[in-house]
Amino acid sequence: MPIFEYRCEACGHKFEAILFGAQTPECPQCHTAKLEKQLSTFAVSKGRAASPAAGCGQSNCCMMNGGGCEVN
Repeated sequence: MPIFEYRCEACGHKFEAILFGAQTPECPQCHTAKLEKQLSTFAVSKGRAASPAAGCGQSNCCMMNGGGCEVN
């Protein structure tokens, strides 16, 4: 599901919205539909790759949660 970012033209409030199908977004503060769609950005890291934490090896849960399960 994409998350869209908007800025309200009436009050200037910036917010994010998840829209389903043909839903029309509105400002959560002043409830107007006069919105300006913002350019969404995403974060990237250029640093060196982090080494994965050691898990207990019992399940994929340990690997997905960085090795932080109750067995360790």
